[in-house]
Amino acid sequence: MKNNEDYVITNELMDVNTIFLDAYGTLLTPSTLKIRKTLEDFSADKQKEIYNLLKRAQDFDDVLEIIPFLSKQKKEQFIANIEKDLNNIKPYDETLSILDYLKDKYTIIVDSNLIPPYDQPIQENFWGIVDDMVLSFQEMFKKWEKEHYKMLKKRFWKDWNEILFVGDNYKNDYEFPKRSWMNALHIQRNGKTHVESIETLEELLNLLKLAK
Repeated sequence: MKNNEDYVITNELMDVNTIFLDAYGTLLTPSTLKIRKTLEDFSADKQKEIYNLLKRAQDFDDVLEIIPFLSKQKKEQFIANIEKDLNNIKPYDETLSILDYLKDKYTIIVDSNLIPPYDQPIQENFWGIVDDMVLSFQEMFKKWEKEHYKMLKKRFWKDWNEILFVGDNYKNDYEFPKRSWMNALHIQRNGKTHVESIETLEELLNLLKLAK
């Protein structure tokens, strides 16, 4: 990132005291399991119906009840695939050390769209390190909804300029927060494509240090 770009970004981050971090692809390696593949035997309308129900699942038992498995074997295979996927999810090498530094200087909140049991790696790795967690299946609104950001502002009593969003989903973690007048950085671990993007959490840390 060029120096003049750093200057523009760090000016915007001067008042930040609260950082909302996405989980998968930002703090944790992403899931490789595609739920869509599990539902490929169903029509597009049925898949949409199942997805809408999954968004409200409160635990893994709910997920297993919502998905209409066509056989016991397919259900058992799905459970085995989930367990294997969860076991492969790890924090990025830099994650814990960066969080350890940031937690003394900022309020750190994990904000993630997910279904159970994908809250488990978040709880196991970050409980007691971050200040709070906003997990979509526990909330009424999702990241792509304006009400989500209004809820965050009311819940955490923060002004827009005090909040920074960081995540790997361009729309959910960057575009929508910016539309709500919040600061946002798009993390692209495979290479940056625009000014307000970073490749690592280390780069985020450097920008915050410059801002202070």
